[in-house]
Amino acid sequence: MRDGVIWWSTEKATFGLIVRDGVVVEAAPYARRWAQGHQVEEIFAKAGRDGAVSVRWIPRQ
Repeated sequence: MRDGVIWWSTEKATFGLIVRDGVVVEAAPYARRWAQGHQVEEIFAKAGRDGAVSVRWIPRQ
């Protein structure tokens, strides 16, 4: 998991997190403060803690 998009969905919002070299480099305003600059592993751990409905990795093609 180095480059791609994390697709994150909850009951309140759905958005993508752009990942380059394993780090979130772009995020929707809703997620910018807690996601941008963090490693992919941290984001997936947060999803488990926060009860996200669906979180998927979409690799860059």
